[in-house]
Amino acid sequence: MSNYINLLPVILVVVGAMVSIASEPFIKDENKHKVLPWVAAFFVVLGMASCVLASPDTLFNLFAMDPIRRLLTGAVLLCALLGISGVQWTLGHEKHKGGEPYGLLLLASGGALLMIQAIDYLALFIAMELTSFPVYALVGLRRRNSNSCEGVFKYFVSGAIFSAVYLYGVAMIYGATGTTSFYSACISYRDPIYAIGVLLVLFGLLFKAGAAPVHYWVADVYTGAAVAVTGFMAAVVKVGALAALGSVWLSVLVTKAGTAPAWNLAEPVTISSQSESLGVMVIIIALLSMALGAFGGLAQKSIRRILAFSAVMNAGFILLGVLLPDYISSGKVQMGPMFYFLITYAVASAGALTGVAYLAGKDDRNETLDDLQGAGRKRPFVSLCVAVCLASLAGLPPVAGFLAKFVLFTGAFSAGMDWIAAAGFGLSLVAAAYYLRIAYVLFAPAKSTCECQCECAENAVFGYMLKFTVAIAAAALVVVGIFPSLALL
Repeated sequence: MSNYINLLPVILVVVGAMVSIASEPFIKDENKHKVLPWVAAFFVVLGMASCVLASPDTLFNLFAMDPIRRLLTGAVLLCALLGISGVQWTLGHEKHKGGEPYGLLLLASGGALLMIQAIDYLALFIAMELTSFPVYALVGLRRRNSNSCEGVFKYFVSGAIFSAVYLYGVAMIYGATGTTSFYSACISYRDPIYAIGVLLVLFGLLFKAGAAPVHYWVADVYTGAAVAVTGFMAAVVKVGALAALGSVWLSVLVTKAGTAPAWNLAEPVTISSQSESLGVMVIIIALLSMALGAFGGLAQKSIRRILAFSAVMNAGFILLGVLLPDYISSGKVQMGPMFYFLITYAVASAGALTGVAYLAGKDDRNETLDDLQGAGRKRPFVSLCVAVCLASLAGLPPVAGFLAKFVLFTGAFSAGMDWIAAAGFGLSLVAAAYYLRIAYVLFAPAKSTCECQCECAENAVFGYMLKFTVAIAAAALVVVGIFPSLALL
């Protein structure tokens, strides 16, 4: 039964989605955003509690659980809570008549949890689609908004194309190995087919992660979605995609080397016959993502677009982690620093954007730097939590983002990638400028012409969960920064 218990967080979240969707028609419109978010949050909390029961094991060679996957599961569920609270505030403020977004959020979260656990290409594909289709609907929630319609069209069409690319890669891997399992041996003389299949699969996952050169959709989709939905996407979808990419990376290495399966992400792996071309490809994608994200965000005024380019840049940082501690020279891989960075990024970006959703007003009209000037003086509690999340993204001590970047860059130096680590450090300083600019604007003196929309008493009920979850995110970043062993670093 321990094998099935590892799926308990997924089961509870999906059951919560079904309960939310089934009960939605029986609740009055004015009460939907007062009841359904708490129902959804209840099942998410149950899912978080059930993580305690998880143990390292596999299930029919389709899914696996280990300490890192359990931690990633907890991070996804915390970000799901942030998404629920942000959507409650946004839709309650706008008097949205439907309550289906809460079920969609939980379904997408369940898909991301399955992506984290998947160790089979077809299981991963089903998990990817379970994550993607609810997010398409969430991006297009504001059907009368032209940016929203444009964003969901681009995301759906691009997602369909890269799903086909991924499936074509899986078909080639099946032809080369005779199975869809991550950990399988190539049939004689079919290594080139396997290599092409893996390349297509990796590009399908890089699209989901928003890494260059398949990042073109990120800024428009993030701008079209509600700010709260953007925070959910930036965290939950990225964690699922990059966790799956880490699993696929390990599987590729052990398949090429012909060694035993390495499904436990917490264990170090040594590959005797590492491929230099794979390492070079990872470095090129990482540097391209970091450069485009860092400089692209400097010119933006919209918080959503700034954090969209931040997502591209951080995908590059995280990709460097697959080469640590010394893949290129000795074939050693231990991805603990990569996943520590991923967790801190996900919680910080979800917390920051959920807080911005609270400050941006109805229809997210006030989400640019100029509109938010002085907002922190009117709503200091949420703004302070947002500032902590931004400090983590910028890599300032003592928040967790500082240690995540420190370990990543020092690891790159130790692995002989001196100029790559120096370039990454320099680009992180460039990006810190736009993170700190947001924090400065929040607490700067308000413009005399600013017409900030104040929180009405009737809408205050929608802010309770948001304030609590954003505070939890900020506190978690500080605690994990001071005690990194809690996040297995």
